[in-house]
Amino acid sequence: ATCLHTGFSTPPPARSLPNQNTMKLSSLLVIIAAAGQSHAWSPGRPATSLGSKVTSNVNDGIKRHNAKNVALSRPLSVRGGTALDMTPASSLVTTLVPRIGILTSTLLYFSPFTAVRQARKTNESLDDLNPVPLAIMAVSSLCWLVYGLSVRDPFVTLSNVPGSIASIWYVMTVLPLLKGAQLQTTQNIVVGLSAVTINLWTWLALTNKSLEQVSSALGLFASGLFIVLSGSPLSTIKTVLSTKNSKSILTQLTFAQIINTALWSAYGLAIKDKFVYGPNMTGLGFGLIQLALKLVFPSK
Repeated sequence: ATCLHTGFSTPPPARSLPNQNTMKLSSLLVIIAAAGQSHAWSPGRPATSLGSKVTSNVNDGIKRHNAKNVALSRPLSVRGGTALDMTPASSLVTTLVPRIGILTSTLLYFSPFTAVRQARKTNESLDDLNPVPLAIMAVSSLCWLVYGLSVRDPFVTLSNVPGSIASIWYVMTVLPLLKGAQLQTTQNIVVGLSAVTINLWTWLALTNKSLEQVSSALGLFASGLFIVLSGSPLSTIKTVLSTKNSKSILTQLTFAQIINTALWSAYGLAIKDKFVYGPNMTGLGFGLIQLALKLVFPSK
């Protein structure tokens, strides 16, 4: 037979239509997948049509997006009632400040190094150097190191590695130079705090505590030790006031403490960690008191 030319090409052969059962199965799978992603089939909720559910999901997404924008536009609420505005400028607090904090923490821990080395070199007594902060530092730095590891904070962890090593060296160096009541007091502090720390770690390891609970307990204990450490130079305040001489308060330690605690207070507020900003703000206050004593009663 001859085909008339109509300006159109010969139509392609007709394709076979999909099996009706296959189409039904495909449609059913699509509906099940959509329902699984939505909550249409959740227990306790009525089943809804797919079209209305898609519309609802879109509306929910818009609401969540708007709520997120509103939350970001507000000051970030910090535990303890303080607020910090997380602007792009303040984001530097969570990146640059803790890096500087690692340096200042190292300077803080190494501030007694010269005085201890000089006493070791002459093999004489420590003179006016107060050994109490050194004894507390040996345990406090280890506690902060463990807390940093538990919360996986690289800044808190790395800032206490040098201090842990240095403070142990301080204690081992000064103990042979101490005598009488001063030696006994220092020994009691080191042994007593070490015993409490070891027992706390053992209890946390053997009890059925969550990681968050363990970290909170470690942070609370480390915070308490740091507050004691920050105020320990003031243990000679009676001598300073009676002699009007602040020689027993190390100048390097005082300045390092002020700078270090100020930086870590800012970082703690930025990451909303009360175990970081709480003790450091207290330590900053103690440091300013020491500085005031150094200014009012200069070393002689």
